[in-house]
Amino acid sequence: MCKLLFRLLFSLSIWFSFLAVPFAAAEDELPSGQLNASNVMLSSVTPKIIGGIDSSANEIPWQAYLNMTFPNGNGGQSTFVCGGVVISQDVVLTAAHCLRNGSDTVTTQNIKVWAGGVSLFSFSSFNAIDVSEFVIHPSYNSARFANDIAILKLATSLPSTAIPIKMTDSATQNRVDNAFDLGWVANSEREPNLLVSGWGATDPNNTSSGSTRLRQTVLSGVPDIACDAQWGSNMSPLDYPIFLCAGSVSPTLGRDSCFGDSGGPLVWQDPQASSDSDFGLRLVGLVSFGNGCAGILPGVYTEVANYQSWIEQEVGAAVNTQPTSIFASNPFTRDYSNAGEGLGSGGNVTPNSGDGDGGYIGGGGMLGLLVVGYWRRRIISIV
Repeated sequence: MCKLLFRLLFSLSIWFSFLAVPFAAAEDELPSGQLNASNVMLSSVTPKIIGGIDSSANEIPWQAYLNMTFPNGNGGQSTFVCGGVVISQDVVLTAAHCLRNGSDTVTTQNIKVWAGGVSLFSFSSFNAIDVSEFVIHPSYNSARFANDIAILKLATSLPSTAIPIKMTDSATQNRVDNAFDLGWVANSEREPNLLVSGWGATDPNNTSSGSTRLRQTVLSGVPDIACDAQWGSNMSPLDYPIFLCAGSVSPTLGRDSCFGDSGGPLVWQDPQASSDSDFGLRLVGLVSFGNGCAGILPGVYTEVANYQSWIEQEVGAAVNTQPTSIFASNPFTRDYSNAGEGLGSGGNVTPNSGDGDGGYIGGGGMLGLLVVGYWRRRIISIV
């Protein structure tokens, strides 16, 4: 279940020249007719968040942009593009599947990281950050899409314009789950309680759409029972802490993360900390996968709170005791009123009864997704 979008991200004026090719239906199905990078038009652009708005400078300073390069077996190389999240000046979280291409795992020298900007044209070989070490979660399972999280340890600090975001802990996650239960209404308007951002696809039906500027939109958290009912699986309680679901704020508005957004941030605002210098903004999830984009089914995210102990074990407890960040603005106050109009179905979900825990998919449902869903990353091939 791998979401691949093969298309241009940078022009020849950027550190690497990329080319646009059609997206494939599975991670290992690369296109045979790959174009030479020298034929790329300067006007080609990258797609982005579905039903979003342009991000302002310094508005989403925790957003990272990742580039992973693998040998493609044809004497060239294939480059995956994903999102990431800054949790300290030298640590970035992303999706585990971004670091794998079939049976191959990327090497540290073939990962590049950028953060602290909104335009892809501001990223170049001169300001790319190298990765000294990465850690894929030891229980990551690509067949079941479980534990889709990885840690990147950077060789040097990110620029000052890249500002870390606090992660949700277990106590805060309980409040998040309650907010999802109270804010979700089937087939009607829902509480806009989540923020997603990235440079992924902007039109679910047009892979050539988009721009090179970071985009953002607000979503609504889907309770686990409602999400499970929509995906059509029997949930396992053991899987509840792994996944979190999010859908559009209205059945009439198509909003979602999409191709190229994998590993990017899903953010909730904690009302108990809204007066703090970081507006109480908390990282709750990482973009993982979905069935198409802005369709009936909610998008699925890796729930970050479940991995706090593992993250501290890998990078130290100080990652959760840093001074509160100072953010320039609160992105939840932006006007998203008509964002996503005319795109997708908006996610008409019929809930079952029961208490929620953030919207999770059981093991049986994970296997079923192999037929219908794809990872939310993209790949571009260099020859």
